[in-house]
Amino acid sequence: MIEKLKRAENKKLFSNLISLSFLHAVNLLLPLVTFPYLVRTLGIEIYGLVIFAQAFISYFSVIAEYGFNFSGTREISLTKNNIEELTTTYNSIMTARFVLVILCLIIMAAVVFSFEKFSIHWELYFFTFGSVIGTFLFPTWFFQGMEKMKYITILSVISKVIFTISIFVFVKSPNDYLLVPLLNSGGSIFVGIISMILINKTFKVPFKIQNYKNVWRHVQEGYYIFISTISTSFYTTTTTVVLGLVTNTMMVGYYAIAEKALRIIVAMFSPFTQTLYPHIIQLVRKSSEETVVFLQRILNFTIFISIFIWIIGVIFAEPIFHLLFSQNVNHSIVIFRILSPLIVILPIASILFNIVLLPFKMDKYFSRIYMTGAILNLLVLGILLFGFKLSTTGAAISLLICEFTITIYAAIVLQRNNIKVFTFYK
Repeated sequence: MIEKLKRAENKKLFSNLISLSFLHAVNLLLPLVTFPYLVRTLGIEIYGLVIFAQAFISYFSVIAEYGFNFSGTREISLTKNNIEELTTTYNSIMTARFVLVILCLIIMAAVVFSFEKFSIHWELYFFTFGSVIGTFLFPTWFFQGMEKMKYITILSVISKVIFTISIFVFVKSPNDYLLVPLLNSGGSIFVGIISMILINKTFKVPFKIQNYKNVWRHVQEGYYIFISTISTSFYTTTTTVVLGLVTNTMMVGYYAIAEKALRIIVAMFSPFTQTLYPHIIQLVRKSSEETVVFLQRILNFTIFISIFIWIIGVIFAEPIFHLLFSQNVNHSIVIFRILSPLIVILPIASILFNIVLLPFKMDKYFSRIYMTGAILNLLVLGILLFGFKLSTTGAAISLLICEFTITIYAAIVLQRNNIKVFTFYK
């Protein structure tokens, strides 16, 4: 009987992994088409402006998500067999996110119309904000918690395909730059509406505004993760925003090309963490020792693959960049090579944070480590940008230092708590 249950769990895990692997394959391939096209069509400067707007609006995405992508997944995973608790959990989180989206829209509008640097392109920021609404409407955390990744795959692929086709059909010159966020937001909102209908019809969980007590309980549950995600933005998003404020959109464009290329590579590892997260939550409840052994295997595999990809990326960066962007992107190549160790560091960090610290209920450490990274980044970024005048290279070095530091910090925390996921601890 036990063996039968294990086979069923492994089958479900494999099915979820295949679904998310396909989704991330699409997420890798489509940006590889649209990303260079947008750089060539809009030009590096206008592309930098679009990226600056995305970076600014991403602050509001973090606030609206409030860490529910992790705490919500965990709560749904634990209540999925009780329809009453599941409905309450889903609606409490959705109500909280709805209130946060409205609050974010008000704050965003106030900022945009208060400063000329923003108000001159106010349409760009409002169109970009549509992605925040789309994220609210598409509760990825619900499907992850239910371990129904095929729904995430189908809906996300639909959204990406709509956006990709629309980009090539409608964006023909730099004057069409407003269509980029408009099309992206439109596809995201459309798929979000479909997902809510699907949850209502398939899982029998309709959306209903919840009372303050239920909402507040889930807000408290996600507090530490929210603090950590806000902190994360201070050494990822803030880097792009600060570059845009102290330099110009051309520099933002060069930096964005390098960082986006790196993020696309690192995204190849996301199916593992997204698939394993709800599985690890269940596994921890059964046996901590068995969980650690399982995590050791995953980590060893990740380290081996990421080092191999890193080497390939560094060797072939120059010809690939020139082939894709057909512009003078030598500066972006330099930035990419500075950032390239993150191809190894980020997948390791994702495992340590997302599928070790959180399932083991170490939310406080999760938050504390990211806050340390945020403070460190602001200090290092300030020194390199204003002290040494390094601009884009300084931003890249700062990001690398911070990611490496918090990854080491997380490893030390786990070691001290006797969670030895690195086999060389033995």
